[in-house]
Amino acid sequence: MRARKPAIILTFLTAAALVGGIARAQDWHQGRGRLEGTITSAAGEPIAGAMVALRYQGAGPDLKTDKKGHWAILGLVGGSWDADISAPGFQPRKISVSVSEINRNPPVNLALEPEAKQEAPSTETQVGGKTISKEAAAAIEKGNAASKAKNYAEAEENYLKALPELPDNPSLLSNLALNYYFDNKPDQALTFARRTVAADPQNTSAWLMISELELQKGNLDAGQEALAKVPAERITSPEPYLNLGILFYNKKKLAEADDAFTKAIAKKPDLAEAYYYRGLARYQAKRMTEARADLQKSIELDPSGKDADTARELLKTMK
Repeated sequence: MRARKPAIILTFLTAAALVGGIARAQDWHQGRGRLEGTITSAAGEPIAGAMVALRYQGAGPDLKTDKKGHWAILGLVGGSWDADISAPGFQPRKISVSVSEINRNPPVNLALEPEAKQEAPSTETQVGGKTISKEAAAAIEKGNAASKAKNYAEAEENYLKALPELPDNPSLLSNLALNYYFDNKPDQALTFARRTVAADPQNTSAWLMISELELQKGNLDAGQEALAKVPAERITSPEPYLNLGILFYNKKKLAEADDAFTKAIAKKPDLAEAYYYRGLARYQAKRMTEARADLQKSIELDPSGKDADTARELLKTMK
């Protein structure tokens, strides 16, 4: 039984405290204090129907202002009262008021500031800090969806609709270049890749595309110049170096070709084609031991490849 006593005592004390709190709350209207005031707008116009919630120890009356913005109440106990004032369209106010039951209490006159207006959500679309029409925004969305689905022609068509409003936007230009590239339209891809780097000279992906397309067209200087714009660590594919090496080889620039093929092999050590072409370059440079090793490596990596038979025939002549 002793173990249960504290719980009984605790329950009793809690109930007693609760009863005492209710009694004190009910005392707020048993005094002789009087409060009144006027609620107006910041411009001084009376606010009718404003709510004035007075609270003394958590209890108290809720009043409303009349058409002149006035309110008043009698019978308040003395002490510190909280007042919450609110009205539709205005910012609410919270104040504390000291009520005296002996002396006259000064009027509580308050001006409410208008409620901050929420700006309507913008219907404008911005791309790269430039506002575009809803038609252009819709075209870009359709273009993105089509590109993701590999419907390149549809993507190109939609991106071109947005282009007049965003003629220098690097992202849009780059998207056009990529879609033309994958759509096997190298001339258009090259045009938009060049427009991309004109708008964003640091766009390494566009420079790589320019290099590849120029080298494929046989434009050694233009391809080499574009490739030089790309940091070596950003070049992950062997293709640019392979294409560059083939052009150097065709122009009898054997040392430059050897260097380019070596860089291609560094990017992809199992690329049989790079060993084959480096073997040819070294054969032409009379570096027979190295040429033989490269040609044998190309056959080892791809024994049935398109260059394997040629490599075997060439090795026979080197014995």
